[in-house]
Amino acid sequence: MMKMKITMVIVTSFLLCPTTLFSQSQNYGTISYSKAVNISGKQRMLSQKMSKAYLLITKGINNSEITKELTSSKFIFEKQLEILSKNATNSAIKLSIKNVNRVWADFKAIINLPPDYTNSMAILQLNTKLLRASHDLVLSIEQSSNYNNQFFQNKNQDLVKIINTSGKQRMLSQRLCLYYTAMTMFPKEDTEYKRILNTVFDEFDNVIGNLLISSYNTTEIEEELGTVMSQWEKFQINRRGFTNGDFPLEEVFRTTNQLTKSFNKITGIYEGIANN
Repeated sequence: MMKMKITMVIVTSFLLCPTTLFSQSQNYGTISYSKAVNISGKQRMLSQKMSKAYLLITKGINNSEITKELTSSKFIFEKQLEILSKNATNSAIKLSIKNVNRVWADFKAIINLPPDYTNSMAILQLNTKLLRASHDLVLSIEQSSNYNNQFFQNKNQDLVKIINTSGKQRMLSQRLCLYYTAMTMFPKEDTEYKRILNTVFDEFDNVIGNLLISSYNTTEIEEELGTVMSQWEKFQINRRGFTNGDFPLEEVFRTTNQLTKSFNKITGIYEGIANN
């Protein structure tokens, strides 16, 4: 009889106070899962942004904007990794963070060296490894969100996926410029870098179409996607010229940064919808 009463109390508490029971599981530590996916997604972009800036400086395009990009990206990557680590909610995420830290240590050791062609080649060999580790962390956080919110019927899970997808476009924008630069710097590796460039081009182009038909789009998102398409069009209509390195490097740098900025705005709006 006593056991039955205790069971009834637990069940009643469960029914009356689901928020109390699951408030911790619905969040990534002190921040929302949508925020955590957005932040971890930015890490992917920063891995490419740092690499791109380093190569551009090596190539001699060393203006104050590029130098600032390299310095700020290193600082932000490390600070955001610290935030994600402090708020890590389970062993799978902690393991992913440990892997990012391990690769980051190797990458950071080179990115802090004076830019030259030898170090730039080392960055090209390491950047994808850091990108992959950072992407695995995004997926770990997204999977944790799916698991911890399985009891709730709401829009958040779809939006977490969209935040990941939209946020990944920031990385692809930077990766386009990185491998466009690499293609012009290392002609002996031209075939491989062109292959990567084409793969990134296809993925970036396809996702724009997918995001256009999202049911979560607001007028502001649609307007920003319109801006993206107008920026992207010059590369899209002359893809062969782009993948052959016919565009001025400075133009590719400016346009891919504009694309990154637009998708950062779009991703932020999706995050805001998820948190409302």
